[in-house]
Amino acid sequence: MRPGGRAVGTSQDGRVQSWMGGGHEGPGTFKLMGGWTAKVTKVGEDHYRARILGDAGGVSATQDANERDAGVEANRVYIVLSAGGVISAHV
Repeated sequence: MRPGGRAVGTSQDGRVQSWMGGGHEGPGTFKLMGGWTAKVTKVGEDHYRARILGDAGGVSATQDANERDAGVEANRVYIVLSAGGVISAHV
């Protein structure tokens, strides 16, 4: 997450998406766009981890934001977790 709440994600084929708003501040469990659920936990100072759960409840991805933001693309949904624990998604 950038200052002002802007998130930026990059797909595997190089497409860049940028959006503002819609963030949830962890730790906690949050519903995200595209039918995903994120379980965000605090690991340490400026270090958060998110487990991205699919419809069946299984872990589809894990993000580890340790002093820098982490992003993932899941079925054309961009998900960014900040080192401050804010998770946001965009379709």
